[in-house]
Amino acid sequence: MAGSNKGGAKQKKAAEKGKGASKPQRKAGELTRFQKIVIIIFIVIFAGSTLAGALASVVQSQQYEEQNQELTAETMDETYQDVVADLEAKLEESPDDLDTLVSLGQYCYSWGSGVLMLATDDADTTHGVELLEKAIGYYDRALEIEDAPEVRVNRALCLFYEGRTDDAATALQETTTTFPDYAAGWQGLGAVYESQGKTEDAIAAYEKAIELDPDDEAGVKSVSEGRLEQLQGTDDAGADEDAATDDDASADATTTDDEAAGDASND
Repeated sequence: MAGSNKGGAKQKKAAEKGKGASKPQRKAGELTRFQKIVIIIFIVIFAGSTLAGALASVVQSQQYEEQNQELTAETMDETYQDVVADLEAKLEESPDDLDTLVSLGQYCYSWGSGVLMLATDDADTTHGVELLEKAIGYYDRALEIEDAPEVRVNRALCLFYEGRTDDAATALQETTTTFPDYAAGWQGLGAVYESQGKTEDAIAAYEKAIELDPDDEAGVKSVSEGRLEQLQGTDDAGADEDAATDDDASADATTTDDEAAGDASND
């Protein structure tokens, strides 16, 4: 009877592992914990890039604000709305100015993802998604003028944070095909694959990112190594758990055999 109970427990555990497809769907813009981690990672990476140079001052401003007051969706608005308004006024005068378009995309991307990370209600979530949509619009206009991998990756991440994971994966696959030597593109693809549960694909993408940033000049290598360690550590833990389960099963079988042998001897 005990063996039967253990068998039932194992079957139940196996069934629970296979329930991934039946998980409740998240609302558009409702971030997972992993997506919040990715937001922080990519804001840090792109704050140091040429295209996002202006963004660095906003990140520093956010850090200052965090030290002096609680960060909320409202304080994010206060941080970004004036600079975005100024850039939008500048764009009206020069609608095809590439630097202004890219800067607006970067600011709206950082603003929107920050609002989503701090959202406490549906209104905040809707606000964050609207800002990401604005960022996508500016990025699209910029890409019509010049095709740049940095812009492509940030646009894809906007889709990712909106919950459009498949669209983000497709966009990043196209980016890594068009710009195969752009390390952050592979890292972004790895992050999306990781969120989809495609562990082997994520590992391959992270390894490619590390290969393309061997000296960690873009900050991609160290981050990708951290994600690899996390993924491979999880895999090892899963393997250990499976091995332990197999050991338990072997022990149960041995005990059953011993008991049967003892009964036969008594007979």
